[in-house]
Amino acid sequence: MKKSTLTHTPIPFSDEFLAGFFLRASYVNGYQSPKQMLNSTGMSIYTLSYEAIFTDENKLKKVIEHLNFSDDLLKLVIRKTPPTFQYFLWNNNQIIQPQLLSLGLNKFCPICLKNNGYWRKNWLLNPLTICLEHKITLTINCPNCHDPLSINRRSLFECTNCRYDLREHQSESSTQDDINTNHWFLDNLNSNNDNFIEIFYDIWIALLEYFSNLNIHVNKSYILRLFYDYFKNEKRFLAFLIEKIEENLVHAHPRIQLLPFFQKKSKFEHILAKILSHFEDHKQFSPQLIDKKFNKNEARHILGVSFSSFHKRLNAGILYHDQLANNEKNSFSAKILEDWLINEVRNINGTYEYHHPPHLADESDHYYTIPEMMKILDINNRNTRLFLKTPNIPTTKKYLNHYTQLCLHKDFINDFNEKYIFLSPLAKQLDVSPLTLRDKLSSLKIDPIHINKLYPAFYARKDIQHIDKSTIENIVSFKNNLGRKKKGTVIENDNNDYINLNDAAKLFNLSSAQTAQLIKYKWLLIDDIEERPYRIPIRSIDRLLQLKNDPSFVYIDDVLKALNCTADQLQKNWIMTGYLTLRHIGYWQSLPKRQVDHVLEIHKDFCTASEANDILGMHRTHITNLVSRGLIKPYLHGNHNYSVRLFKREDVKKLLEAGYGKKILTYMTKNSKKS
Repeated sequence: MKKSTLTHTPIPFSDEFLAGFFLRASYVNGYQSPKQMLNSTGMSIYTLSYEAIFTDENKLKKVIEHLNFSDDLLKLVIRKTPPTFQYFLWNNNQIIQPQLLSLGLNKFCPICLKNNGYWRKNWLLNPLTICLEHKITLTINCPNCHDPLSINRRSLFECTNCRYDLREHQSESSTQDDINTNHWFLDNLNSNNDNFIEIFYDIWIALLEYFSNLNIHVNKSYILRLFYDYFKNEKRFLAFLIEKIEENLVHAHPRIQLLPFFQKKSKFEHILAKILSHFEDHKQFSPQLIDKKFNKNEARHILGVSFSSFHKRLNAGILYHDQLANNEKNSFSAKILEDWLINEVRNINGTYEYHHPPHLADESDHYYTIPEMMKILDINNRNTRLFLKTPNIPTTKKYLNHYTQLCLHKDFINDFNEKYIFLSPLAKQLDVSPLTLRDKLSSLKIDPIHINKLYPAFYARKDIQHIDKSTIENIVSFKNNLGRKKKGTVIENDNNDYINLNDAAKLFNLSSAQTAQLIKYKWLLIDDIEERPYRIPIRSIDRLLQLKNDPSFVYIDDVLKALNCTADQLQKNWIMTGYLTLRHIGYWQSLPKRQVDHVLEIHKDFCTASEANDILGMHRTHITNLVSRGLIKPYLHGNHNYSVRLFKREDVKKLLEAGYGKKILTYMTKNSKKS
């Protein structure tokens, strides 16, 4: 990483947002964006990691070192608490929840920008809606094209999309009420009163979710005034909330509306008691009910029961609804919850009545099951199931004899049995062998309804009513594919250009059914699929074998062993990045040998994040944490659509030796063998 000296170094303001300072520095030094300025020093700045600089002192120290910035910049960092909660530390290390901040350059006062020329840190606060210095409403997004303002744009004062100068915008004057509430908010925020921030966060989120659940759009100034009432005049706040709930009864039951407050019940218990007492006699359905679904935890808050009680009532059928399918007990519509709140009060809160789900009507009087069809048509189970798959057969599923199963209407089967007969019962009826009966009938120009041998053969009774045993036995010359070829009885074939299905399956080390699928999907080409579906030309076999065994390709199993990875890792790390191209030939997958050799060369010096964690003997996020701390540099490999981070094996080994991992015995043994 190289050091770079800027021709112009701006002086940071004490209340400036760090991203705004970077924009000022990059613009005055002729860069197109702050990321371009930082990348020019050799720092790897990605789109998703750019914002991390504003909250990480260690990363900012590197920027200061390589761009010769003032150490005063460290005062502008909005630090984060350690995982897992990741709260922000505001003025004087005051904890503030991330939902109250937006780390971006999207909300501003145009007069401040024009007069002072920098971006204030206070503008990041979501509840702040007024510039208290100029008493105007803060502007959000570009006022000209209304697009969000990028944090990595060219100029602090210019919209990337339409080139509009943000300083020229004329913002609306604010009302005195909004000025007072914004003053009050900032004063309390800067007073280091942790209790205020905690209460503010709870009511702020509850009010935002309240209006969001009802699809009501309100501005944040309105919500801030409501919170001011909550803090200063709780009686007026209660009156307002009750009035709002009454207005929205057309859209939802009171308990559904109050879900955001139920989720923080310990904080709002005294408010909820007063509101619920006002609506305790509410029994009316909402005519324009909101179209929203709630998960199991939200539903139990709305119903006012514990999670285990709700779960038991669902499984036992105590709480039941016609719209609630057996496999949909984790998502509940507002309609279902409202019905329960009005009609199932006893089942929710006290003694309950068990509701048996309605039984499906048994239709065995109108439909035949597979065993019944087998008896009527005189065919076996396999042929019956194949018959149900035959085109134009109206197979359906019905509830028969306590089960949902495949079936056919009785009228259809009875009518079918009168008109048609299958090959096997026909052979019994004529007292002849079923093996040659089909071929002998074909010699008489009598073919089954479906010639395709994938389905069982059946004949129209009117076509075979004149056939008897003697007629079949007198046929001695006919085409068939069975037994030894006898001279004069079958068409002779002097060359061996075809093989059968079983022999082809042995060549490919597959089952007959799998080989039949190769024919279906045209990996094996045959002359006539209707007439001879399993008479496979040798030339077709040779063609597929040549494709399958092409020496310029390597089977995927061999590649997985060489790279010591799973199929999923191969897909994400090497195929999606464009290094390997997967080839499908029937059931076989392979990759170009040239590409595999190139990947193996890369793999000698580099390893993936998963492999790096294995070498270090740590959990899956360890290497990512080391990258964020600047202890190891990732190298992007891939294309413009998808890329992955690879790490030099030497760098990973150095970290292991430096104590940033656990020396695993197997890994050390492998290394000792290599050395």
